[in-house]
Amino acid sequence: MKSHDVLSGATSEMTVKPSKDPASIQYMGVGGSSADCKEAVVRLIQFGDRLQHARVLTNGGAHSLLLTTAIGDVIAIKSGFASGYGGEGPAAFSFVLALLEAHGVEVDEVDVTHQVFERLDTSSLTMQDLDIVKDRPCAAPRRISDYVTDHDWEGARTGEAWVEFPPVVPYAIIDVRIADLARHFWDDADRNLLTAWRRLEDTVRTRIGSREHSARLFSIAFLNDKSVLWWPDIDSGEQTGRANMFVGAYAAYRNPRAHRELGHDSSAQLCELLVINQLYCWERGAIPRQADIPE
Repeated sequence: MKSHDVLSGATSEMTVKPSKDPASIQYMGVGGSSADCKEAVVRLIQFGDRLQHARVLTNGGAHSLLLTTAIGDVIAIKSGFASGYGGEGPAAFSFVLALLEAHGVEVDEVDVTHQVFERLDTSSLTMQDLDIVKDRPCAAPRRISDYVTDHDWEGARTGEAWVEFPPVVPYAIIDVRIADLARHFWDDADRNLLTAWRRLEDTVRTRIGSREHSARLFSIAFLNDKSVLWWPDIDSGEQTGRANMFVGAYAAYRNPRAHRELGHDSSAQLCELLVINQLYCWERGAIPRQADIPE
């Protein structure tokens, strides 16, 4: 029987008697640390399986979470959350609850004993504990609303809450020719971006046998119906659009970076990396027109 069946009360193919055997679930966060527990939920939303259900476990003014994924796995978030006063614990709790609801996660709440809380924080919940959590009556839904500030509701609804998510390199879509730069991107983002631009120029220059550089190089390679390279599966308008992206992106990103020191805005640096990556992907799909290469 899947762990999700234990928490939700769904009908299972077999009945499991209450057991003090360890619950085979994952634990995240650090008990008493709001920042660690908040970060754990953010990581799951950004990187993990889609979350389907969240059960708040409450003991007085302290709270932990049991999260269930769409495939039925259960993840326990330890007791870094709190309510009933102003501070880091209630602020983290408010943010996380609003974020879960905004991402379509069903949220409810049950009261549990201090002993259950302790076992969760020591990563030692039992199957019997999960049965208890399943069978306890849920608290009134309004309690969940009372934990969340209007500011967090609005931020989660509009997406402004995402500014608290870390900027991460999406390795799954990165072109293999800049994989080495992506792996160590944050060690020196400015240097890695410049290297990616130079490498792109070198790649195109080699392919078309030209000594040109920057916008002129990309114009010869891709722009107009006499370009050296083209994409046979798109129409002329899209061809021009892609070619202008090479020229425009080079002017908008590479030139400023090469000629002056820019700030260290990690979100802007990641956006630039993704723009470069798209150009690499397009370049890889372009083929020669089988025409004479212009001088």
